Amino acid sequence: MKVYLSVPIIGGRNLELAKIISNIIMECGHELLSQWVISEDPGFSLSPSYVFERDTNGVKKSDIVVAEVSTPSHGVGMEIMLAITLGKRIIALARKDSRISRMLLGAPNIEWIFYDEIKEIAQKLKEKLGS
Repeated sequence: MKVYLSVPIIGGRNLELAKIISNIIMECGHELLSQWVISEDPGFSLSPSYVFERDTNGVKKSDIVVAEVSTPSHGVGMEIMLAITLGKRIIALARKDSRISRMLLGAPNIEWIFYDEIKEIAQKLKEKLGS
């Protein structure tokens, strides 16, 4: 399956966590559509319109959107809303101590993974994605 990984880029970027999640996705045999999120430079010099087209097209082409939502992000929120509108499968990951928007928590058809430590993500995400 084609998986779009959505993570904060501008504020609260956690490249190590993005790489861990992307490795889990690929270990399960899925294609990672959003390779730029695990790059040192995810496109900081690109025009905003290009980034919008790239990211929305990635969500449109995906079978599943996996979103790390522990840190608030406008872009991640927009990608999730697009996925909801398109009827995509969505898996949201969040640290248990995160303050998550009530709107996001109330959104339909999101599969949640709450974790205390990063090491918990692997087992829980593999169960959701299948290997």
